[in-house]
Amino acid sequence: MSARARLPLVTLLLIAANLVAAFSLIIDPELVQELGFRSNHPSIVSAFTSLFLHANLIHLLGNMVFMAAVGAAVELATGSLRFIAVYLIGGLCGVLMHYLVTRRAIEPAPFVGASGCIASCAAYYSVRYTRLRVPVAPKLAISVAAVTAVWIGLQFLGAFLRFGEQGGTSFWAHIGGFIAGAILSLAFKAPDLEQVKLGHEVLDKMNTRGPAAAAFAAELHLQKHPKDLKAMWELADAQGVQGEINEETKALLRIFESGPEGDRMEALRRLCKVGKLNEVPTLKRLQAADSFRSDSPDVAKTILNSVIEDPSAEVQHPDAILALAGIERDSSPARATELLATLVADYPLHPATELARQRGWIS
Repeated sequence: MSARARLPLVTLLLIAANLVAAFSLIIDPELVQELGFRSNHPSIVSAFTSLFLHANLIHLLGNMVFMAAVGAAVELATGSLRFIAVYLIGGLCGVLMHYLVTRRAIEPAPFVGASGCIASCAAYYSVRYTRLRVPVAPKLAISVAAVTAVWIGLQFLGAFLRFGEQGGTSFWAHIGGFIAGAILSLAFKAPDLEQVKLGHEVLDKMNTRGPAAAAFAAELHLQKHPKDLKAMWELADAQGVQGEINEETKALLRIFESGPEGDRMEALRRLCKVGKLNEVPTLKRLQAADSFRSDSPDVAKTILNSVIEDPSAEVQHPDAILALAGIERDSSPARATELLATLVADYPLHPATELARQRGWIS
């Protein structure tokens, strides 16, 4: 069965942004004073920019290591948009907590760092793992709930023990970010990742027993986790191997409707191969053909031809003919001329015909 891994792009971009900010500080150390958050002069801009600055290399590396581990896990589990919301909202809540604690200080040091963001991601990720036991020493494992409780206790202890010092208030940002992440996890209904992971292990084992077992396991898994992309692909692959074209088509359509862009395009390629493109709504086929036009013109042609040959899509025939003629003009001018002649003959007053005239394709 095919394996498809996603890349945590937002996590990588955020790490890159933090590294760029670090190099900027090397060039101009005064940026900490200009862009760090000051409780005696608060601003929305500095609250945001402070999240990308760090006091020193150890501070930066510590946050980025956790970012690479926790951030990627959260993004892949919950999606890029929700992840960026968890990251930024958690960071800003950390800044807010820092402000509430230090707002009476006369000359507070500028606050910088992504610690609140990281704490928010950690809280978001751990909410569904409270009962999972993790090893902390040889022959000793404790629950994530216990680890979380210890972490929170250390943050409060650090905050109070160093409350009067310059750097101690960063612990309050950790706490603020963690609280925000926990609330967002409940608000966004973070997926039960351990159950999903267990389901994936079952799917992998069923694959070794044959396509029928894999299809059955995938269908059971999707009943509990209807948006799980891996299970959708496993189901489509298994049905394809068994020659169940109609069932494979249903699985591919499900991916097309709910998957990210790359998977939606791959689902369309598969639908092309099994001759079931007409199952995709006409307007969505036209949009997909436009997306394929540059990278996969042959797939775009197949999609447009499916629209032209579909009697139920007659209203969209002129647009499909015009789009197909535009692709064929470079590779097959004779075919493009034939298509444009059909457009003029069958749809002389259609806006698509007028657009072809404006482009100089027909006289």
